[in-house]
Amino acid sequence: MVRHIYLCENSAEGIFSAIYRAYEEGYPHEHNEVVIDTEGRNMELFCEYHTVVTNFEHAVKVARTIRRKISEEAYDFIHRCCGSYEAQKADAIYRFVQEGLRMGRAVMSHLTAPYMQTLFAIERNFTNESHFFIEILRFEELENGTLFGRINPKSEVLPYLADHFADRFAGEQWVIADTVHRTVLLHKANYKTVYLSMDEVDMDELTLTYSEDEKQLQKLWKLFVDTIAIKERVNPKLQRQMLPLRFRKYMKEFSESE
Repeated sequence: MVRHIYLCENSAEGIFSAIYRAYEEGYPHEHNEVVIDTEGRNMELFCEYHTVVTNFEHAVKVARTIRRKISEEAYDFIHRCCGSYEAQKADAIYRFVQEGLRMGRAVMSHLTAPYMQTLFAIERNFTNESHFFIEILRFEELENGTLFGRINPKSEVLPYLADHFADRFAGEQWVIADTVHRTVLLHKANYKTVYLSMDEVDMDELTLTYSEDEKQLQKLWKLFVDTIAIKERVNPKLQRQMLPLRFRKYMKEFSESE
């Protein structure tokens, strides 16, 4: 029998829209596959490809069904998986929903199922990355007093940083920018945090004007890091294991510029 492959956008809404369409068209689930639509993908023989246009109404219906017929825990779990950079997430989520509608909340304990093993690994990597950026995110004080920070994650972890920093810096005005996915968190002192897409803005090309205190603190911090280093004990290999290169882009102690 012909396999039906549903190509969707790389987002929770896109994946949910593809799942909705797969159910709507009614082909046997074992002959269906949900795949993130990417450039340069290889086409397979004996397959019928369906390009799915993201439909927010359909996505909301799938989300509501997951929450009502499986559980809130399952929805939160799946939503984190949707934010991952892993390409295989789409079909694993489709299998999860399919089995979840049959098993209910018990699907979360179906540990031996291949799709659950895939999703647990994806969710673990996503959560680890979000926690890592919570620990190393550096804010810089701009001239107007706003605290500005940048991250460059593989997965779309930015929304999951909101509660932590809104609680820790509730009385501050701050911005966190995801330079990879071009999204930002905006927080006004003592107000709610807003999550926005900034597709047209290159966050790395922004011209930042620092406060005088910030300029001085950056110089002092770099001087401190250089001063406490023991040249004979520098171990770049161990340092890369503890702090991979991709996390250092916005850390001033690894910047050679003044």
